[in-house]
Amino acid sequence: MPRSRRFFLAASAALLLLPGLARAQTPPAAKPPAATAATLPAYVPQTAVTGTLTTWGHAFVKDAMHLWEHGFQHYHPDVHFQDNLVSSAAATGALFTRTADIGFVGREIRPLEVAGYARVMKQKPLGFRVMTGSFANADKLIALGIFVHRDNPLTHLNFRQLDAIFGSEHLRGPSLIRTWGQLGLTGPWSDRPIHVYTGELDAAPGFYFSQTVMQASLLWNGALHHYDDISVPGGKDIEAGQRIVDALGSDPDGIALSGAGYRNRNVRLLAIARDTEAPVTATPEHVADRTYPLSRFVWLFVNREPDGSVAPKVREFLRYILSREGQAEVAREGEYMPLTPEVVQEELKKLR
Repeated sequence: MPRSRRFFLAASAALLLLPGLARAQTPPAAKPPAATAATLPAYVPQTAVTGTLTTWGHAFVKDAMHLWEHGFQHYHPDVHFQDNLVSSAAATGALFTRTADIGFVGREIRPLEVAGYARVMKQKPLGFRVMTGSFANADKLIALGIFVHRDNPLTHLNFRQLDAIFGSEHLRGPSLIRTWGQLGLTGPWSDRPIHVYTGELDAAPGFYFSQTVMQASLLWNGALHHYDDISVPGGKDIEAGQRIVDALGSDPDGIALSGAGYRNRNVRLLAIARDTEAPVTATPEHVADRTYPLSRFVWLFVNREPDGSVAPKVREFLRYILSREGQAEVAREGEYMPLTPEVVQEELKKLR
């Protein structure tokens, strides 16, 4: 089953067991900077905790989770872990059935997941950002990139322009953009139509883009070309992200939304700005420091106690993850990236 079809059904999320797809074409990995973690406060236990912490959720946090567990047990040797990291779709269902203490969502949480949880628990799940997504690994919350053909003279775009190009509701601006001349290109480019390429619209990258750039509009450009993962002999898949940039490589009039780490010699990344800010190009460094506006987060969700607090063993583990030591383990994992100090402080406030 292609990754973009792996969707959540709230009532049965805790029962989903979705095997990971084999990777046919892996973008070049980029080792994230470790300097950020060194600036964070060191972990100092507040409470001695024991017992078992049970996790459900995203399969590709396993390496980071094992590093966190080993580091946490140095301070709390009587805590044990039971990991069921099979799919992000299982996270919230396992929480509202009280099967899990922690649910990892390796993408942006969906409205149906929130609604299913809230229907049972009478409140929304409490979420924490625990890692920045990767630059180049599609399984590890890849940053999104906007590509054009190498012959296209355009250098940058902002969110308003992207909304007008990829969407049909143009909530950020007064009109749609359908030709390159509307973006300021002149001469032979002025009347040429913009051909739009992306993945399946119900996949996690498309959902994130619609929520972040299109202001939650689901009305996309009706003429876009979209691609999904495809299976090839040998039991592997060719990922949608690579198919997108490969298709763009043959179309000088195209623009594409894909993972920032995918490559084709005939395409190049555009610098992106949220609104009036300076455009920033997607690089591992700009994803890590959060200056690139299409960077993403890995989320961890937990239940609240009746008094609104977080269970002591969960609280201590979260404090460890959000510490200097915990974020150093993220850097050690090698593809996810540590949080910035500003994000860490915002997340720690949720535990107070």
